[in-house]
Amino acid sequence: MADEKKKKGPKTLLGIFDIIPEDFEGLEELMENVVKPIVEKEGGMVETFKIEPIAFGAKKIIARILLKEREGGTQPLEDAISSLDEIQRSECTMVSIIS
Repeated sequence: MADEKKKKGPKTLLGIFDIIPEDFEGLEELMENVVKPIVEKEGGMVETFKIEPIAFGAKKIIARILLKEREGGTQPLEDAISSLDEIQRSECTMVSIIS
């Protein structure tokens, strides 16, 4: 029975990502036009996102991203998002197996 579970393929993960942009204006457009295509290119899907204030006018994007389990975990996606000129930093703060 344990062998049957191994043959099912990669699991689907839900990751919560904190994304810190370079500029705090136009964050919804940034997510739709810049970040979302990168996530899809990496084999993920942005389920939802919201914008939250941090301090002194700074804001961050909190994105719920579905992705398939793979070598390196969430790090390749974090690196791909962080490599964008419009993004200061991206970090997966929580990950859970959903299927």
